[in-house]
Amino acid sequence: MTIEDAGTKSLAVPERVTNGVVQAPDRVQPTGLAAVQTEQLISDVGDALRLLDAVERVRGHAHPLVLGLQDAVGMKMPAALTLSAIANGRTTAAEVADQVGTTTGEAELAIAELEGLGMVRTSPRLVVTSLGQARLSQLDGLTVRVLDVVTGILGPTDAAHLVRLLHTVADGLESAAVTETVTQSFPQTALHN
Repeated sequence: MTIEDAGTKSLAVPERVTNGVVQAPDRVQPTGLAAVQTEQLISDVGDALRLLDAVERVRGHAHPLVLGLQDAVGMKMPAALTLSAIANGRTTAAEVADQVGTTTGEAELAIAELEGLGMVRTSPRLVVTSLGQARLSQLDGLTVRVLDVVTGILGPTDAAHLVRLLHTVADGLESAAVTETVTQSFPQTALHN
């Protein structure tokens, strides 16, 4: 028997009624990713599983594309992201780390590797060399070809819709991460009257 066969209903907090008045449920307020689900919960566990399955299928098919891009350009994605950040005007390891989403130490290591490959120069300031620019141009060209495949599968209307949806999800996850950080930084205090 599958979850769908069992007829799983939406997960809900049962109501408590005292003297004809519905009482608020006793529960902990969600933080982090749970806070993203503020207005609408998935009505069926089967829906959640189908969504996760679809995401996993896309991720599984995207992984070989990422590996192919890495092989074609001759560098791993973290190095390519670091090189792109420097090309976008980031001049310190901390600025690169902020754009790429890594630690300053990881950015320093990536910058040192790129310098060893001759793709960036760190003195007198952090800049991309002509070899680095050539690699970025090659990566841009390959990325456009991959995106052409995706938009070719979806068509222009659905592709634009997907972009909007992905930005909405990213914004929601980003705000959830901020909520989680704030919650961890400022512990909840109980107010007594």
